[in-house]
Amino acid sequence: MLILIIFVRIMASTISKPCNKIPFELFCRVCEDIYNAKNEKKVLILEKFISKCRGSIEKSDNLNIEDTFYPALRLLLPVSDKQRGAYGVKEAALGKLYVKILCLAKDSPDAQKLLNFRMPKVSGSTAGDFAETLYWVIRSRFEDNGSMTIADINQILDEIAMKHATNESREVEQILQSMLLKLSANEQKWLIRLLLKDMRLGIAHTKILKAYHDDANDLYDVCNDLTKVCKMLNNPLVVLHEISVNLFEPFCPMLSERCEITDDSKINKTIKNEDLFVDIKLDGERFQLHWSKKKNIFKYFSRRGNDYTDTYGCNDVNGVLSPVLAKQFKSDVNNCILDGEMMCYNTKYKSFSTKAMNIDVKKLRIGNTHQPCFCVFDILYYNDRVITNLPLEKRLDILNTIFEPLEGIFVHTTRHKARKNELMKYLNDAIDNHEEGIVVKDPLSIYKPNSRNAGWYKIKPEYTDGALIELDLLIIGGYYGEGKKRGVVSHFLMGLLEKDGESFKCSAISRVSSGFSTEELADLSRKLSSHWQRVYPGKMPPNIEWGKEKPDLWIEPESSVIVQVKATEIMTSNIFKSKITLRFPRIERVRYDKPWHDCLTVKEFESIIKQTEGKLYTSHSDETNSSGKIKKNRVTLTVDKKFLGPNIRDVESINNMFEDKEFCILNDSETLNKSEIEKKILEYGGRVVQNPGNDTFCVLANNIKHIRAHAIKLSGKHSIISTKWILSCFIDNEFLNWTPENVLFLSKEHQLLMDEKFDQYGDSYTELATVETLRRSMDRVELDDDLVNTEVDAFLEFQNELFNEEQCFKIFEKCQVYFDDLNLENLPVRNFHTNTVLEMLVFKFNGGTVCKNIDSNTTHVVIHSSSKNNANKYQTMKRDRNQAFEIVDENWITQKIKW
Repeated sequence: MLILIIFVRIMASTISKPCNKIPFELFCRVCEDIYNAKNEKKVLILEKFISKCRGSIEKSDNLNIEDTFYPALRLLLPVSDKQRGAYGVKEAALGKLYVKILCLAKDSPDAQKLLNFRMPKVSGSTAGDFAETLYWVIRSRFEDNGSMTIADINQILDEIAMKHATNESREVEQILQSMLLKLSANEQKWLIRLLLKDMRLGIAHTKILKAYHDDANDLYDVCNDLTKVCKMLNNPLVVLHEISVNLFEPFCPMLSERCEITDDSKINKTIKNEDLFVDIKLDGERFQLHWSKKKNIFKYFSRRGNDYTDTYGCNDVNGVLSPVLAKQFKSDVNNCILDGEMMCYNTKYKSFSTKAMNIDVKKLRIGNTHQPCFCVFDILYYNDRVITNLPLEKRLDILNTIFEPLEGIFVHTTRHKARKNELMKYLNDAIDNHEEGIVVKDPLSIYKPNSRNAGWYKIKPEYTDGALIELDLLIIGGYYGEGKKRGVVSHFLMGLLEKDGESFKCSAISRVSSGFSTEELADLSRKLSSHWQRVYPGKMPPNIEWGKEKPDLWIEPESSVIVQVKATEIMTSNIFKSKITLRFPRIERVRYDKPWHDCLTVKEFESIIKQTEGKLYTSHSDETNSSGKIKKNRVTLTVDKKFLGPNIRDVESINNMFEDKEFCILNDSETLNKSEIEKKILEYGGRVVQNPGNDTFCVLANNIKHIRAHAIKLSGKHSIISTKWILSCFIDNEFLNWTPENVLFLSKEHQLLMDEKFDQYGDSYTELATVETLRRSMDRVELDDDLVNTEVDAFLEFQNELFNEEQCFKIFEKCQVYFDDLNLENLPVRNFHTNTVLEMLVFKFNGGTVCKNIDSNTTHVVIHSSSKNNANKYQTMKRDRNQAFEIVDENWITQKIKW
């Protein structure tokens, strides 16, 4: 209690001072109080300090970042401050520096304490804590308080980091020496902890951020930027998800967490009420509608933030949808933001069409057979007020008063109030009605943009293991893929076998592509590649039938394989000759163990249709008890030793650079095995799991082709980073920011952060380029044939445009060079820095002329340093010429222009 009274008195005299002007001596006393306090009192002291120093709440929108709490927060969380680089100062160097400053004999007790601070026999009770050891050595030597402010300390720390980055170690020592003489013993102790980035406050960084703002951890996890945290959340009364929602500005919508119908524990744990909302899951495109009556403005944004206002209309006069919607809003509605799904509505059958019909809702027009229909399921902004913090049931009460529904154009999503034990009934009803599934929502859930675990759950039958009937179908056709899969058969036409005595034929039933891993697809392609045959117009292959859906290739049944497929239901279709097809088919696995003639027959399939009435889904009624819960057998699990984590008792703490970060390591690195990496992470304050979860910071792997890494990539939830990155952290003894060469795959949140720092080719916006970083960036560029094989010199055009015909790049103006072993007609589109392609481009860019053949005008021949054996033939040619050319390697170009 005495600590708090003293602290309040101290703070009373500094209320009017902005955070940047607070004496560093006061900051150190606050740290000392937190260090000595117990448990909850630590947070209490911190919260009082923050409340006095966070800046003017009323002027939060106009605050300069230095007027917020950021100058102090970056000192409290030195490891989390990504704006400042490493200091390059360690305990051993500091110990020697202090021995020098204090003019201590190296064999004196005080010098020995500083030089051997880890040894208990020398340092006593402070062993292992250099800053504390130092304090007891100098406390009688530096008694007066210093005059430096937090701003002064931050400026000096920035200077030290900059000098370290430029390898000016001597100047770092001089800065430290001059600064240390201006601080008291206690200030020096806490400065040393800042330099070592180990504050030892006994309070986790998550608690420090939470003390600043309840949403600070969520924002920092996305942006990893303390400046943004302090700027956006300076006002403790402002909620993060309210900040994210602004009229006429797109935002990432709240998402639904995937859930199995059998996993009732997940829903029971998070939704406390027995009653909940059940929405029909729509199979359209997610859209948000922004509208203002006063400004007469409409805005339409897709899930990814793309603007489609030009399509649907910017006001009540233009567009295919806005003029109609404007008339449906109630008179008391001034503005709003609605969240919903843009659907394709069939005016003939008065029903929604699915994505399976390949209809683009963005190209539909009202009045046609298929027209756009906006189905609304939430409201986030109403009459100049963000209402995301209201529970869902209250938001829906408001939503019901916003507009008059108009059939087939502007409607509410079909919604039911249900009990938890009725979910199976609603899922089966959705399948009966040819719906995609259901979305279960907590009535008390608030709206959290870009969150997938905030109380909404999507349930489809295909999510549930064992809930879908497996169909063994035969591959009878193939389709070439697009983009990265161009030229590769990535989609397949599946068929049923129809036997008639000795003869047979195969009937197409569905086209399927999803479910394959890259490795599985590659393996299947290798096995089938030699058996594919082209499909010619008007010519049907023997023993195979299809309808309008013609593949690019066909394969004889005897040479094909069976694929195990799951689907939600059987539906009518005019595409295939059988007039039926599968809804949401997904490949489970390739059945190499079965001969081709063991595939599903037409009769067997007809029997399945009768038994299931078209629903390829089982309700597991025989596995449930009277309460509706699934009966589970008790199983004793055992774990192989190679999947067990390291023994915590063997771990010795080094520092906390990975504090509160959880890692999942998939395999060994080049120098350390998996368990050794895990142990090192624990030593640096991190956590280790064997399977990534909601709290996992990243997954570490050697390459993305690892089978588990590929599966994690497909889920899209976790970033996958090369193990080389964490080895670099171990070597430098500090947390290093990711760079593109570290990245194997990024989650959406981490991709946003990476996009702020690097362009699409991995070139930093802020760091100076080097030859190596430039080569890595160029390696990611795919050259356009028009760029390198054009008849018009693009580089001359560039110079003319940029420098008004003043030729600035003409180092090689008088040079005509032939490049050995370089086909100018067929340059590589990737990895083009090899085989002198990059050097050729640099040469041209600097005014040189490239010869297709060696002639009388050729001045040089460039031979790549890896192909020096080719030099002999050019030496012979050189001797036979009247005017000799020079033979050089690719380094001649880079040396000439002084890279």
